Amino acid sequence: MESAAFDVFSTGLPEEDAAMRIKMGTSVPKMGTTVHLDADQAAYRKAIADTLRRELGHTHQAIKTVMRWTGASERTAKYWLSGERGPSGEHLIRLAQHSDAVLITILTMAERLPEQRRQHRCAGCPARDLVLQNLGQEWKLSEGS
Repeated sequence: MESAAFDVFSTGLPEEDAAMRIKMGTSVPKMGTTVHLDADQAAYRKAIADTLRRELGHTHQAIKTVMRWTGASERTAKYWLSGERGPSGEHLIRLAQHSDAVLITILTMAERLPEQRRQHRCAGCPARDLVLQNLGQEWKLSEGS
């Protein structure tokens, strides 16, 4: 009796069927509607990173501040500050709670600020408090309507 070589990946199928089966399992077919969000995602990541760096600087203290504000890990905060990735959901809300600049950036990207207010994005801008105060008044007026 001739001994067969031990095959860990034996499928019990003829050799050509086995080869086809392996190829089928290595890639996902491209089907359906393709949605291109890459440009929007890149713009979002860059806008948040620029805003955080402008407000907090490029130091390790900036990373620690973002970590304290959001509860995110050090690696995550580094990704956000570098623009490699962007915060989502709860982290974005927490950033906006602590940073007027992030809030204004979000509102600007959502096209929810009138044109004349878009120039007041930086934390050091003397008109920042006026912009935020006016936004608060407009929100109260629209809620009362």
